[in-house]
Amino acid sequence: MSKLTDGVAEGTNPAFRLFGKHRDHPRAVELATKAHALLVRYATEVVSAHRLCPFLRGVDSGLGAVGVVLDVEPDVEVARLAIEALDEPIVHLVFPLFAAGSSPFERFGNRLAETLRRERSASPTPKETLVHASFHPEMVGGRENAYRLIGLLRQSPDPFVQFIPHGLQQGGTVLAGEDAPVRSHAEDRFERLIRDGEAGASEVLSLIAELKREREQAYGDLARLVAASGA
Repeated sequence: MSKLTDGVAEGTNPAFRLFGKHRDHPRAVELATKAHALLVRYATEVVSAHRLCPFLRGVDSGLGAVGVVLDVEPDVEVARLAIEALDEPIVHLVFPLFAAGSSPFERFGNRLAETLRRERSASPTPKETLVHASFHPEMVGGRENAYRLIGLLRQSPDPFVQFIPHGLQQGGTVLAGEDAPVRSHAEDRFERLIRDGEAGASEVLSLIAELKREREQAYGDLARLVAASGA
């Protein structure tokens, strides 16, 4: 059985597709549905409401295709096949079972991005270049400048990777990815958040902290239960 076939549950929810070793757990769809709902809230209440991403005109279309990957340890090949299966210009892969820190998750995201880059550059038919960003509850950042603030704003409730076409990368929460522009929408927006103090960055960061608390209350135990089960 191929990794793709082994990692996909079809027909579970029209809003997302389910991938990963634990996709057959009796409560996998319940967990994935909760994780997807919180991703939508993060995109709506944090990113869209505060205009942190210029290409996110509407959350439903802006999220593109969403895959929920139920693997404790992310696998580059499984993720690559998931992106191929989703087959959309904008893709978000959420990893609600990943409990390690932000550094290993960022390394995974970088390996995945490099794998996709090599694959697309070697393809006999032209494929659009994708750029990526990694999001994680413990992403490192600071308030001293726009670039450091991006790290704090990418503290999502669950770890996820975002892939978008190269032409959409101008600013937003993907600014920390490849080929960051000299000046962008993001820098202007984030510098204003810094200047506004409690009415700016602190408000957004409080929203993020609340979403992370809600995640633990809503399905933290469920995620640990699924992660501890046999694959």
